Amino acid sequence: MPPYTPKQGQYLAFIAAYMAKYGRSPAEADIHRHFMVSPPSVHQMILTLEARGFISRTPGTARSIKVLLPVEELPPFNISAKQRVATFEERYPTVAAWVTTQGWIELGSDDNSRSMVRALDEGGMVWEGKNRYATLDALFTDLENHLIAWQQG
Repeated sequence: MPPYTPKQGQYLAFIAAYMAKYGRSPAEADIHRHFMVSPPSVHQMILTLEARGFISRTPGTARSIKVLLPVEELPPFNISAKQRVATFEERYPTVAAWVTTQGWIELGSDDNSRSMVRALDEGGMVWEGKNRYATLDALFTDLENHLIAWQQG
């Protein structure tokens, strides 16, 4: 079992692959773009990897990250393979079809509603979601699932 978590392994493999391909360390902005997480999340991961002895870096010096583990101990990673991000329509096909052909959705809260998301058609409200969602993905997944259930009746 590796000494790092799966997520830490992904970061380590990315850093090592980036160095092998470009001959220099990635900037935190490169890591942020690749993993599509916030800059503070990337910085915290770098601090964690450094604290655990998996990488070294020189604070204040750009592109100074070095992986301290042997490459054969890292998970596989192919930096040249483009990671395709699914479109909204691919991730939430029922929601997309609903908005383009059947009705509309309302996102956000106001003084008169109890939820963050509502699906409506010409007859009025079809479905109303929860008051809070942890992420937009959770909101749209909930909406997708309920529209499917409503359509199947």
